Amino acid sequence: MIAECRAAGVSHFLVPATDAQNLDSTIRLAQSSEGMYCALGIHPHSANEWNGEVRERIRETVTASKKAVAIGEIGLDYHYDFSPREVQRRAFSEQIELAIELNKPIVIHTRESEGDVFRIIEEQYASLSPDVPRGQFHCFSLGHEFLQRALSLGFHISFTGNITFKNSNLASVVESTPLDRLLIETDSPYLAPAPYRGRRNSPAYLPFIAQKVADLKHLDLSTAMQQIFENTLRLFRISLPILLGLMLVSGIGAERVKAQVRQPAGIQSPDSILTGNRRQAEELRKKQEAELAREAEQHRIDSLKAAQKSLEEAQAQARVKMRQDSIREYQEALDAQEHAAFLLTPEPWRAIGIGANIGGGSMHIGTPILVSTSVFAYGFQMMTEVTRRLDISANYTHFQVSGDFTPDSIWSSGANSPPTLGYKSSNFHPSETRLIRSESLDVSDIGVDLHYTITRPTALIKFYFGLGFHHLMMASRQHYFHMIDSLTPLGGNGAPVDSVNVLNWSRNGINLLFGMKHDFELGNGLTIEPFGEISAMGVFNGQNQGPSFVFQPDQTALIVVNFRAGFTLYYGWWGVKREE
Repeated sequence: MIAECRAAGVSHFLVPATDAQNLDSTIRLAQSSEGMYCALGIHPHSANEWNGEVRERIRETVTASKKAVAIGEIGLDYHYDFSPREVQRRAFSEQIELAIELNKPIVIHTRESEGDVFRIIEEQYASLSPDVPRGQFHCFSLGHEFLQRALSLGFHISFTGNITFKNSNLASVVESTPLDRLLIETDSPYLAPAPYRGRRNSPAYLPFIAQKVADLKHLDLSTAMQQIFENTLRLFRISLPILLGLMLVSGIGAERVKAQVRQPAGIQSPDSILTGNRRQAEELRKKQEAELAREAEQHRIDSLKAAQKSLEEAQAQARVKMRQDSIREYQEALDAQEHAAFLLTPEPWRAIGIGANIGGGSMHIGTPILVSTSVFAYGFQMMTEVTRRLDISANYTHFQVSGDFTPDSIWSSGANSPPTLGYKSSNFHPSETRLIRSESLDVSDIGVDLHYTITRPTALIKFYFGLGFHHLMMASRQHYFHMIDSLTPLGGNGAPVDSVNVLNWSRNGINLLFGMKHDFELGNGLTIEPFGEISAMGVFNGQNQGPSFVFQPDQTALIVVNFRAGFTLYYGWWGVKREE
């Protein structure tokens, strides 16, 4: 084959290794003949063979032999995926690092993996000096975008026999490739150029590829081949004697191509000559393809089963939801019927009720010591309804304000006089000077309120406003001693005389209130109604207060604020329909 290729004008060869087993035989082949060179590397199909030992073998061989001019064939192949992709990427990246270390170009194989290939080489080469060797994109079949990215990184573009195929879409890519960055190859035993497409390829067919490049570039064959030959020597740094170089460059002419290269021995299809390791690799590839096909079929079956299971689960969920929706709709219809029946039943007309409440009251006390006071209050009420929104209540509330005073703490010269401290003996008068023991103010509130419900009568919580008239009855009860001097109360044998003075008066007022309530129907005409309300009463007229020691409500106006919470129990014996 080498003789036939030389006869066809092919003077130099670059033989790439593809796996660890062929590293030694490849370098031996390169050393066996003039013009024979090699590239050493691990192909992505065999990326799982890459390790530190193989790296050292390649480093030692490339360093020791001038015939090893490149690192390759390396790259990524996602079409067959004979090795896991992560393993491929690691082997590719580490072999590029080795090539940069050894100052050698690389031979790149890429198939359906362009994104990762360019990402890795851009990471490795983008920041390096232009003097660092790049390499060639072997069997380039990509589009213009990747062509420009490869050229911008300083790489050469290598084309094979596929550019001669009738259905090839690479013509514009070849035309766009600068002539000084263009290489050609055969990729034997594959990709035989026309007119030998489908047969076993041979380097002897290289002139047909060269002629296609010349035609697309509108050059004569000699000019094209001279430039391509110089590109090859420059990229792989191959030095030749000047005379030999001129002879080789001028030795290939268009007449040789026109005369049709003599068919080399063995024109069988590539599959018939895959002997030894290559046949084993092809058998492994076919076996893996069959395994992948089985896995794909199993995946399809599993997907169908999963889809069927998902459909069955969805149908089951739909049935459950339909059942739940039916139950809910039935319950809603039943609730609607019960509510309609409930609205048709009479609401007890609360004829009369009685209840109790507790709360607190706050009132203003006009005294030098106390400004206001809040006390506990209790009360009772009776209520009846005039309409479903209007209530009338009669109520009674009572609370008491009181205070105790330590002896000798407050002295007074008379009722309704300001307390005085530090009396002298000359100031005492048995009928006027008093030692105050205590004073209490009892307040009883009797009133009538009118309540108006501002929410719907059927609402769960009813809010109401109220307005009423109230009558307050107040009594001031005073306990004191008449004093002869600061130590002796008036009385026989030194026994003190405890005097009590009770003063009564009353006032009228207007009451404003706001509250809320809820009805619990107990049946048999009974309803219990808890409530809570807050009210403010303005006491505006009535009797004035008599003389007092301490508690002196305002003579003209008094404000009493009450908060009450309690319940009322009603009994009724007739009613109206709730919906009316």
